[in-house]
Amino acid sequence: ERGCGQLRYHHSHVTQRRCGNPLAGPSGVIGKCVIEDFAPKFLKNPAVLWLSQSGEKVGIDLASRLKLKIDPSKTLPDVILVDLGTKTDGSDMLFVFIEIVASDGPVNSVRKKKLTEIAVEAGFSPEHLAFITAFQDRSAPAFKKAMSELAWGTYAWFCSEPNNIISLKDGKSLSLSEIV
Repeated sequence: ERGCGQLRYHHSHVTQRRCGNPLAGPSGVIGKCVIEDFAPKFLKNPAVLWLSQSGEKVGIDLASRLKLKIDPSKTLPDVILVDLGTKTDGSDMLFVFIEIVASDGPVNSVRKKKLTEIAVEAGFSPEHLAFITAFQDRSAPAFKKAMSELAWGTYAWFCSEPNNIISLKDGKSLSLSEIV
C-alpha cells in the first residue's frame, strides 16, 4: 500500500498512516516500527524528512520549508526524522538519522562522521543531530554482530522493546550516580 506506515506532516502536526501488511522484508518491518513506534515515543513533534525504503522522496517538501538541502544522490541513512520540537524559534529541533539493521550497516564511527558531514552541508547544526541504529531484537544476530561497531554518542533501539533505548554515552567521565 502506497504511503504505508509513514508519518505525514500537515499544518504543524503529524499523523500516521498505518497499514495492514508490513513493508517488504525484515528492513521494511523495522522501518515501519521506527515510524509507528519510535518516532511518537521518543520525539515531541515528529515528522519524516527522508524514508529511503519507500522509493519516494518522502518529506523533501518539509525539508525545503525548513531551508534544508537534502541531496538524494548522497549516501543517506534509511530514515531521517525531525523532531520539530515545541519552541516557535526552532531552537529545540532535533534531526534524527536512523540506520535500519536487519543484517549489516550500523551507525559506526565512520558512518557517524560521514552523516554529520552530509548534515552540516545540508544546513543541519551538529548540536541538533542524533544517530540511531534500529534493530528487530537484542537477541538477533544482526545486533550481536553490530554491537562492537556502534559509535559512541549514538543510540540503539529495538522493535521488540519499543519503550527502551540504549545510549552509547561519550564525552567526559561521569560517575554512575550522575547518570541515574
